[in-house]
Amino acid sequence: MAASGYRQRIGGALTGFLGRFASIRVGVKTETVLEASILGLIVVLAILFRIMPLRFGDYFSSEADTTFQYRMTEYVVKNGYSAWFSWHDDMSWYPWGRDMPHSAFPGLPFSAAFVYSFLSFLGISVSVYSVCLYFPVLMASLTCIAVYFLGKKMGGGLMGLFGAFFMAVSSAYISRTTFGFFDDETIGIFGLVTMSLFFLLSIEGEKPLVRRLLYAVVAGLALGYLHASWGASRYAIGILAIFIFASLLVKLYNRRYLVSFVLTVGIGYLIAINVPKLGFGFLTSLDNLAVIGFVGFLLIYEVIRGRLQAGRLMLAIGLIFVAMIGGLLVLESMGLISPIAGKFLRVLFPTSAADSPLVQSVAEHKSAAWGTFFDDFGLTIGLAMFGSYFAIRKVEEKRFFGLLFFLSSVYFAGSLIRLVLVLAVPLSLMAAYGMKELLTPFATIAMQKSAERRPRRRRAVFGISRELGALFTILILVATLPSIWGAAQQAESPASIAVSVPVSLSGAYPQDWLQALDWMRDNLPSNAIVVSWWDYGYWIEGWANRTTLADGATINTTQIGEIGRIMMLNETQSIEILKKFNATHILVYTTFNPSNPQQQWPFGDNAKWVWMAKIGGLNDTEYYQGGSYTDKFSQSTLYRLMTVDTTATHFQLVYASEHEWVLVYKIVY
Repeated sequence: MAASGYRQRIGGALTGFLGRFASIRVGVKTETVLEASILGLIVVLAILFRIMPLRFGDYFSSEADTTFQYRMTEYVVKNGYSAWFSWHDDMSWYPWGRDMPHSAFPGLPFSAAFVYSFLSFLGISVSVYSVCLYFPVLMASLTCIAVYFLGKKMGGGLMGLFGAFFMAVSSAYISRTTFGFFDDETIGIFGLVTMSLFFLLSIEGEKPLVRRLLYAVVAGLALGYLHASWGASRYAIGILAIFIFASLLVKLYNRRYLVSFVLTVGIGYLIAINVPKLGFGFLTSLDNLAVIGFVGFLLIYEVIRGRLQAGRLMLAIGLIFVAMIGGLLVLESMGLISPIAGKFLRVLFPTSAADSPLVQSVAEHKSAAWGTFFDDFGLTIGLAMFGSYFAIRKVEEKRFFGLLFFLSSVYFAGSLIRLVLVLAVPLSLMAAYGMKELLTPFATIAMQKSAERRPRRRRAVFGISRELGALFTILILVATLPSIWGAAQQAESPASIAVSVPVSLSGAYPQDWLQALDWMRDNLPSNAIVVSWWDYGYWIEGWANRTTLADGATINTTQIGEIGRIMMLNETQSIEILKKFNATHILVYTTFNPSNPQQQWPFGDNAKWVWMAKIGGLNDTEYYQGGSYTDKFSQSTLYRLMTVDTTATHFQLVYASEHEWVLVYKIVY
């Protein structure tokens, strides 16, 4: 009986304890599950937007680079990771070929090859082609999750959810992570977000030293992953340096910043010098030596800051900083260190002229118009400005990092339109913070019960009723709908390889490029050498499996110039250049309206001939004067090939696509 009572007392105590514990856990779990559920819906939304192009077929996106990345991935899967480091590609840049490890990044093909191998290990039957098509969608999903955690660290769970949502529906980000867009940016943005997240974790003063060091190591690994995958990894180092320097100015700086910075950047550099394309020379460029010099500057600051008065300290560090910058510029002018690469220099100084006509011809290298920002981001631009305002009012290290991230990326995106993609990350975060700060008081008022309303006198001061608060909250949320609509329209854009021209003809998109590439793969001799403008080289190599003189890598400007001369000189002059390359076929791509031959769309060589002339060292004004084409243009090889001139002596038409947009000629010597 006593034993029974004892068991009952023990059971009652245990039940009470578990009940109290369960109530605590349920409360926490409910909030966590709700947040996780919303995040899950955001990820689903991100996936749905990005798989819309699948309805046009399972093709790579409009960027020809995606085909090249797939070709590299397939090589790694077939030959192994180590084989890539000694791969000399004979199919591109004939007759020289291409040293692949010293001209391409391994991060993306290695990552996709790993995913393929992992799925195969699990017994999931999937092709390398399918893995590459869906890989951008996977990385976009992971990036949205990473943005959630980064936003949560900056301003709480609500900011994290809004940040993830804005990334999920960002047109600028969708355009680079849509189904089939298998290119470096898919990893680049993920690495940038992950590095930022773990770096911010590593500078939190309340965390134990060991944990902070561990976070800095993970941030360094993320930075190294960036170096191995994307040329824009320089920006990631830059934003860390900008943050620490600005922290000095606003008196946020702490010694733990230096420890985290050195560990993060040091590990990143250690990985970078082992990437063949970068090598040890990566450290000897002006920008990276400036970062290394900045570390030295911080070490000197740590030594002298406790020994000098405030005024003398500021004077001393100012002189040291100026001396270091001046020394680097002198070394660069003497040729002892590498200058900043051309396109990176143009990002820093947008008024500087582009390196060459080849750089000018690439649309992604142009400066962004302000209207582009509103087209890509809509309301989030305004919300991000609000977020920046609140971040300035309430200076805190993590939001200060987000503010600098946002302001610097606005500047760089204005310099180079391609970097609008990078802007998507901090803009989404600052817009999320602005959204949270704007909605919090209104949402609080809207949720007040009638019995809990504030006294009339205080409500009059704020001038806001519960109904008005609810209305404002709804209006702000509804105002985001145009951004979502724009994202849906962006997601529905078909790949150019699949539609040739983004114009519906007779209720369907034309597929001239697919037809031509399939024909070339099945009908051209395996040793054929195809001449075309460099834009199409990756497609011809990767899809048709034929050798080309140039592709999207643009690693040999001289050879691209030769192709431009082949196209724009007359037949007699062109054939002499073609003989040097032993070319067997030549391809031209022209886009005119089949229903109205006088109307041409600016997608083919009919619009690109200007750059062919300029890059080839020719005077484009000799081909077009007074609003009309000259006789020199009508005598050019390109014009005669585009118009299927049957009097051409050295070119025999062997294939014309359905709308005669893609034409393949056999070269007759």
